[in-house]
Amino acid sequence: MESVKVQVKGVYGTNQGFAIILEEMEGEEFLPVFISKGQAFSIEAGVSGKQAPRPLTHDLILKIISDMDLEIESVTIDDLMDGTFMAELRLVRGERIFPYDVRPSDGIALAVRNNSDIFISKDVMDRAGRKKEELSDSGFEK
Repeated sequence: MESVKVQVKGVYGTNQGFAIILEEMEGEEFLPVFISKGQAFSIEAGVSGKQAPRPLTHDLILKIISDMDLEIESVTIDDLMDGTFMAELRLVRGERIFPYDVRPSDGIALAVRNNSDIFISKDVMDRAGRKKEELSDSGFEK
């Protein structure tokens, strides 16, 4: 599966709720992914490096991953079915790979805390990606 590497451009409030915008590292397309308020908070905390007084769920999961001698290899948004994005979280230990089906927002929340790679399949980006002008016209604002 061919994919493109992306980074988190930001978490935005819209008139439809919250969205995370993923930006191609070597391209000009963006992928908006609508998420819940809780997921928006968790991703924003991961991006900013802010620590909650008690561990958030994604912080706990990272601790468990580490305690089991696993590392996050990557998160890939790999499919779009009936308007819902699908993603895979890839954990590694040595030569062994452990792939898990995850919600994109959970995978991204883990990846930003761990500085892990985030990818989008080329097929998904071709179907759902947006140009910068299209995002501006959509009213995305912090």
